[in-house]
Amino acid sequence: MSSQVAYRLGDGAPVTFDSARAIWTAVAREVLEETPSTRSISHPELARQVQQRSGVYTRSPAAEWLPAILAGVGDPDLTGRVRADAPPPAAASRGASTAPRRPRAEPAARKRTEAPPAICPTCFMQLPSSGRCDTCA
Repeated sequence: MSSQVAYRLGDGAPVTFDSARAIWTAVAREVLEETPSTRSISHPELARQVQQRSGVYTRSPAAEWLPAILAGVGDPDLTGRVRADAPPPAAASRGASTAPRRPRAEPAARKRTEAPPAICPTCFMQLPSSGRCDTCA
């Protein structure tokens, strides 16, 4: 983890990763405490909020540093609010997912609905585009 770099957004000053981790852990606890127990928060959203609120950022993927932050929170009730919709950290650092990808469904083409043809009220024949009946006129 020594290759990981953190910095303050305002002036770009470097922050040691241990200091960043301590700051992020405190902020993550606040974010999770503010999240109602009936809702959950995704890994990417938690990472975004933690960095935004703390002002300390890193270019490292959240999968590399967020698990340590959640472990530092230490409260299973709070960390249980984090939704596992992102790949687990081990799978994310390994590379591609093992699940096969399904092709995206093409959106159904919209059919153009044309107006019904105009009908002559006298002879009940379809009117030409001029709107005047060739038979009755």
